[in-house]
Amino acid sequence: MPTLFFSYSHQDEALRDQLEVHLSVLKRQGLIEAWHDRRIVAGKEFHGEISAHLEAADIILLIVSPDFPRIRLLL
Repeated sequence: MPTLFFSYSHQDEALRDQLEVHLSVLKRQGLIEAWHDRRIVAGKEFHGEISAHLEAADIILLIVSPDFPRIRLLL
């Protein structure tokens, strides 16, 4: 089943929650699995968990708003 990775600002958490509600039918049908950083369990290494799930994701959903983290590109 395809895995979705949510990338978002924590200030937009309510928007991510709404999007998950809209995707819940697909989740219940076993067509997708969704993951975001709020699912990291205590004691796990934050950046390592994010990197692992990001690498494994089939689909990456960016919730872009003015609060979205700026990405700095190193050339």
